[in-house]
Amino acid sequence: MRAPHALRTALVTAGLTAAVGLSATAAFAEPAVAVAQHQTKRVHVRTVKLADKVSRAKVFTTGKHRYQAEIWAKGVKHGTLSTKGWTAYGNLNGLHVALHPNGKVTSWVERAKPRPKPVVKRVLIASATLADGTSTAKIYKLTANHHEADIYANGVKIGTLVADGRAAYGENNGLHIALRPDGRITSWAEEVPSPDPTPQPDDTDQPEPIDAVTPDTPAVAPGG
Repeated sequence: MRAPHALRTALVTAGLTAAVGLSATAAFAEPAVAVAQHQTKRVHVRTVKLADKVSRAKVFTTGKHRYQAEIWAKGVKHGTLSTKGWTAYGNLNGLHVALHPNGKVTSWVERAKPRPKPVVKRVLIASATLADGTSTAKIYKLTANHHEADIYANGVKIGTLVADGRAAYGENNGLHIALRPDGRITSWAEEVPSPDPTPQPDDTDQPEPIDAVTPDTPAVAPGG
């Protein structure tokens, strides 16, 4: 029987791997030849749908306590797992397949790792004094349509505006700041209303108050 060719994706016969700890790719071809030489009869047992919903494992018994699983995907055979008394493992582009000593096949798919976001360098392109006359902004370019502005009040950084594709706005004690995606920055200060004048005492001379006078009541003679 012709031995299966070695897989580029490390789908292996795991018997030798478990025994001597070789790499998955190196362990594939030769053990399969040994199994093929000793098998007397190969009987199809079942076909199992694998975890990627596309691949299939065709399971065969090749003798007492011996099993093989051919891994197929879209009509193409990708390799064979063989086992006798141990579990054989294979990996086909993130599809993991295990052939157990009793002929059972299990499989799972690796979760794709999220791609790291590219590191974008901040480049200082300008500094500006803002509308209140004391606050300042340091403007940085990340991309053509992404700028950031660090805002300082009395020399202390109080925040950062991020304009990534859209304008960013901020306000600090009546100072309003707008940063555009192209790096332009504008600011304005609210007008603070003048406080109401404090009432002052009235020092104007006022006339003395006049006491109310009650007219005398005429005396009434007794009996008259």
